[in-house]
Amino acid sequence: MPHTDENKSENPAIKMLPGFIASVRVRCGKSNCHCTRGNRHLAHYHVIYSGGLRFRRYVRHDQVGQVRDACQAHRDLQSQLREGRAEYKRMLASAREFDRIVRNE
Repeated sequence: MPHTDENKSENPAIKMLPGFIASVRVRCGKSNCHCTRGNRHLAHYHVIYSGGLRFRRYVRHDQVGQVRDACQAHRDLQSQLREGRAEYKRMLASAREFDRIVRNE
């Protein structure tokens, strides 16, 4: 059976990427290209930081939007997790305060 996009898993973790897209002007290295005269090409990279190191991976022009959306989805999830942790801390503090009040009575 041929591999099609319909056979792919709909796992949301696959559609999330940490990092961001950086647009950089680069030289391609071809001797007859206009970029050798100073007019550089626009290239897109997926940039992540891990352990204090920066890693870049080239992103094809037709995949920039897809990778950018995946990075935004990851940022949105991280924001929701931060809000959830803050809510958990508030609830825990309230429960401890309630327990303290009940024990003193």
